Amino acid sequence: MHTCAWCNRRIEPDEEAFGFGAKASSQTDLRGKEGEFISLDLALAQKTVVAMVVPEGSPAKESGYDLMFVTCSQACAEDLKQALELEMDVFEDYS
Repeated sequence: MHTCAWCNRRIEPDEEAFGFGAKASSQTDLRGKEGEFISLDLALAQKTVVAMVVPEGSPAKESGYDLMFVTCSQACAEDLKQALELEMDVFEDYS
């Protein structure tokens, strides 16, 4: 988790990082991937981003999140959130 999920810039150990959680689609099977990193293809943004699947019993899971993202800046976090929301809106419109 030393690379920005949005811009792929290396985050140095002494740098501030920004993280946020997301809920996966009910159609997404994450069983057996807890604690692992997975790649997500964002077709509309033409990007592949990396997320960590939160482990059962973790504070993130207890807060309702399935995935965690780390970014190098607040701007990258906002851009990634917008891209995820856009992808989600498209899938919801067609499901």
